[in-house]
Amino acid sequence: MNTNKSFPSPAIDIVSVTKIYPHRTHPVTALNDISFAIKDNEFFTLLGPSGCGKTTLLRMIGGFEGITKGQIQLYGEDISTLQPNQRPINTVFQQYALFPHFTVFENVAFGLKRLGRDQAFIKTQTESMLELIRMAEFADRKPNQLSGGQQQRVALARALAPQPKVLLLDEPLSALDLKLRQAMREELKDIQKKTGITFIFVTHDQEEALTMSDRIAVMSNGEVQQIGTATDIYDHPVNHFVANFIGEANILKAKVSKSDKNSITAILAANGGKVTITSDVSMKKGQNISVMIRPERIQIGKISRAKSALNGVIQGISYLGTDTQLQVILDDGESIIARQQNSIDAGTPLNKGDKVSVTIPQHALRVLAD
Repeated sequence: MNTNKSFPSPAIDIVSVTKIYPHRTHPVTALNDISFAIKDNEFFTLLGPSGCGKTTLLRMIGGFEGITKGQIQLYGEDISTLQPNQRPINTVFQQYALFPHFTVFENVAFGLKRLGRDQAFIKTQTESMLELIRMAEFADRKPNQLSGGQQQRVALARALAPQPKVLLLDEPLSALDLKLRQAMREELKDIQKKTGITFIFVTHDQEEALTMSDRIAVMSNGEVQQIGTATDIYDHPVNHFVANFIGEANILKAKVSKSDKNSITAILAANGGKVTITSDVSMKKGQNISVMIRPERIQIGKISRAKSALNGVIQGISYLGTDTQLQVILDDGESIIARQQNSIDAGTPLNKGDKVSVTIPQHALRVLAD
């Protein structure tokens, strides 16, 4: 069942939106003049730590919070002043809020009945939703007879049944255990594709965001730090916050020795070695910069006498199952984290206190804007 149509406008357009909560002495700015668009039929995620403004923004899109300044548009129409029940938008909250005295079928049908749809449509649509979430055989059960994952699916079906143009999901997987969360990620992605409805998902879980989203908006302190695909966000973070919040990052100091149109040559402070880095950020000769390298991109090997080598000593080792994390203290005192895959042919294991060389592939280095 794909209800998707081709729209000339974005599904949601956030236009210079600000949210300020009044206070006697110090008003709190939850969102500070943010603007971006969410595409039609997109699985879009708002990602960030607690207090960054992501849930406030979701509630504003749903109509549960007012806007201090700016505008929110739905397919080109300003919905900023509409009440929640006037918006073709539904929400799946952290707490599923199923009616305990209703059956699964009655819970899913509830919204359609409130909209005054005819009985034949309610029956057909509810059955279709139960098939979509693979819960048809549980139609006559009550919520207390279901697992957490099954209750989550029923809440999802209830929100989808009225065929909203946009579905908001406020950390709906947070109450589930790890295995069930992982399974539900795949189900949510599959349901979004089948329905063609724009999903806007809120989470603080980076793995959830990376595995599920078409695009991600990373938020901090009421501002959008970066928007992009999972690959964009992970491999090309624009600043220190994004680099550190998404996964693990080693951030090294360097100085620009040469700047071209699309690349720079920089001297690493760690060992004085020169590296050429592709960069969209304009840099000047002599400028001090920060460069990032992900731990899994680093190679650890035998000690090297080469001038360009970053030599050091293994300070700590953490076995993580699929891989091992190594903390290396370089000769200049800087600490760097590397990850090595725990494969059968991994070679001679490294031990704490071993002297090693750190190899950093130049193509994996990224210049950070701040």
